[in-house]
Amino acid sequence: MSGPAAAPNQGFHNRLNRVAEVRAPIEAAKPEVPVLPDWKAHFRQPIALLAAVLAGAMAVAVTRYLRFYMTGGTLMGDDADTAMLIDAAMGATGAFLLVTMFQINGAYLKIAQILGAVAMVVGMHNAVHAAPWAFNLAFSTEWTRNVVTTTEPNSILFRGTSYVVYTPREATAEPVVPVVRRAGKA
Repeated sequence: MSGPAAAPNQGFHNRLNRVAEVRAPIEAAKPEVPVLPDWKAHFRQPIALLAAVLAGAMAVAVTRYLRFYMTGGTLMGDDADTAMLIDAAMGATGAFLLVTMFQINGAYLKIAQILGAVAMVVGMHNAVHAAPWAFNLAFSTEWTRNVVTTTEPNSILFRGTSYVVYTPREATAEPVVPVVRRAGKA
């Protein structure tokens, strides 16, 4: 059954206290060393974020490429809303597959992939305006010509309508020379 409770070994506790007393001045004399931040983590995070955005954008580009050849050489449909939703759904599926395949952890990376996919859905026509020769090789000359003629450069394409975001200034024939005022001269 149960007997009297065993008393703790005071000799052991006394020895720990003596060691702590001897070590106290040594520990107090040690200089405080600042811990440097992990530069790899600070370098890796922006790269991972950029890679996630590009992965989402590339998922949409690849799905549009596949849909182009699956539908017989056209991306245009009866309804721009339906086409945009199909591209977004297929791009999200492709981004999900990339997340699963590369085991991307972190909600911010998944959100970055979604933002990249949305940016590509509404802005891929700007890439066609910037490099039509590349899209001639990937898609077709007729498709590229159709995109260039039906959309505006530097715009957002939403529901079949181009909303111009930026209009570049026209280059003048003669450059404008700034007037420099000198001190003491009128």
